[in-house]
Amino acid sequence: MRNIAFIICLGFMSFTTLAQTQPPVTASSTAPLDSLTKLAQQFINNNQADSLYALMGDAFKQQVSRTKLQEVMGQLTGQLGKWTTTESRGVQDGIARYKATFAIAPLDFYISQNKQGKVETFLFKPLE
Repeated sequence: MRNIAFIICLGFMSFTTLAQTQPPVTASSTAPLDSLTKLAQQFINNNQADSLYALMGDAFKQQVSRTKLQEVMGQLTGQLGKWTTTESRGVQDGIARYKATFAIAPLDFYISQNKQGKVETFLFKPLE
């Protein structure tokens, strides 16, 4: 399991821009992140790397190629199975944290978006 998590963390790099102050977190402020998370789950489960890559912002794309994203998606689902459920675990500094449960094991999943609504942070790591 540690090897899987290490590969996932290497494959999905986290890119964040943290503001000094963040507006209070409300259900409506997390709705876009919830929607992006559901899309990510759908695209990962259906092996749609191009669709997932289209959600990513420029900073992510400069660091992770479409080919690398596809490779990591294959490793993720190949070793852990389908992403079955998602449970919100809160938002800090604009980054939402979810418990992403796969058929074999759960992971922590982090996601945020930039000002253009594109994914800025996209990271899986071992569940804490």
